[in-house]
Amino acid sequence: MTPINFITVHHDGMSAFYDMDERNSVNRIESIRRFHRDNRGWGDIGYHYIIDRAGRIWEGRPIGFQGAHVGNHNEGNIGVLLLGNFDQQSPSTRQLESLNSYLNSLMRTHRVPINRIATHREWETASTACPGATLQTHMDNARRRGWIG
Repeated sequence: MTPINFITVHHDGMSAFYDMDERNSVNRIESIRRFHRDNRGWGDIGYHYIIDRAGRIWEGRPIGFQGAHVGNHNEGNIGVLLLGNFDQQSPSTRQLESLNSYLNSLMRTHRVPINRIATHREWETASTACPGATLQTHMDNARRRGWIG
């Protein structure tokens, strides 16, 4: 997984999710984990970090292990997932605040410049709408300003 050179932002792309309850966030994360393990045959959930609607940050796959979130580009690439479908809804204010803060922290910790922060759809191997229209707009605007937040 080292050196870390990229950070990629995703949405779960399932049904819209508006719940702020911790238990329901856990259930959604675990359903994604089960799908990745049982249907994809992966050892764990594909993402390193998950941000729920309340802005809580959950550890997915431990950072020491390569993720499974961008075809052919997982080496040295941290996967950050926001719960929800951002073609059907907008991220919550708390989600965006946590995303901005956490991306800044990850960028500093791993010395990843802003031009190496991507969304899933921006990878040439990706054929996806991920992270959805509203989260893509947020990411485009943040990078245009030259900083996340």
